Amino acid sequence: MNSTANWDSIFQASEKYRVTPLLYHRLKHLGVPAPLMKKLKTAHVANLWINTDLYNELSKILSTLQQAGIPVIVLKGAHLAEKVYSNIALRSMNDLDILIRKTDLFAAEKKLLEMGYSSSRETDIEEVCAEFHQLPALIKPNAAVEIHWTIEYPTSPFKIDVDGLWKRAQATTIAGVETLVLSPEDLLLHLCLHTAFHHIFQFGLRPFYDIWETIRHYNIDWEQVQLRSHEWDANNSIYLALYLAKTSFDANVPNEVLEKLKPASFDPRVESWAKEEILGKFEDIILPPSSVLIQFWKSKHLSEKAGIVLNRLFPYREEMAELYLVPPNSPKIYLYYPVRLINMFRRHSRALWRLLRRDKETVNFSEQQF
Repeated sequence: MNSTANWDSIFQASEKYRVTPLLYHRLKHLGVPAPLMKKLKTAHVANLWINTDLYNELSKILSTLQQAGIPVIVLKGAHLAEKVYSNIALRSMNDLDILIRKTDLFAAEKKLLEMGYSSSRETDIEEVCAEFHQLPALIKPNAAVEIHWTIEYPTSPFKIDVDGLWKRAQATTIAGVETLVLSPEDLLLHLCLHTAFHHIFQFGLRPFYDIWETIRHYNIDWEQVQLRSHEWDANNSIYLALYLAKTSFDANVPNEVLEKLKPASFDPRVESWAKEEILGKFEDIILPPSSVLIQFWKSKHLSEKAGIVLNRLFPYREEMAELYLVPPNSPKIYLYYPVRLINMFRRHSRALWRLLRRDKETVNFSEQQF
């Protein structure tokens, strides 16, 4: 591998799969050609500066909410980068995600507005909570914050025990402030659902590195993972994420756990479909319907179907920023919405057509999943 073109393709793949800081960390002592190392280091340093700003902002947020008597659970990126990766430069983040009790949402939002954040929320918080798992992002020039009250959409098929998340949450220090994070088992389950269901494997390799590092870092109680997966009615998504993490990324998931989680009706074609989603290859092959189409197909109410379509075609700016590697406050982000429409059509049109024609094999596949 000494061709400049080959090294360039590796760098481009690392950007696509959102693992450039990690690639730099792994390759920096291995004699990689100087031009590639310069690119990797530049991306690594840029991510460090972005994350340093985000953690500084998170410190202010946690301190402000703590003074107001509002408990917080720090979610995903900020938890992972500092506590699991143990190096905030290694895990890219575009925003900050925090979990607040539903009864504290209004007070927490108010505090952030007082800190200079702006919100696009126009409807009552109760209306937002009936449809979404978070408030619209609060924005400042150097940060975006998503305030969650649960970890999945209330319209999803899962039965998330939010009170249980709070009871099991563990005290720690994030951004220099004492706060809470999810228990290791809840963190792992959250990552699996976020990867396999919420974002349908759209974020490439990075979510699986999150899962791999979480399993490596914590002493996971696998019995609790199984129990909670059953209680949340989430076996299909949890199994698929953990199965791929083990078979494709060598995560230390016990075989007996996978056996107990594996749905009786699991279709092996799902594995091929998921790998295509992860690697972003859309060749001329007949893929099963994606999870978003399956959600759409299985939704019983027109309002649910419309919500799924709107949510996937026109996601929040922060999600678009993460998908297309654009700063969330950049006006350029609006240029990517047409790109999003084209990509979604390219990805889903054939499977949707087979569903609408009630192709027997496709319908049966969809009915079995999720």
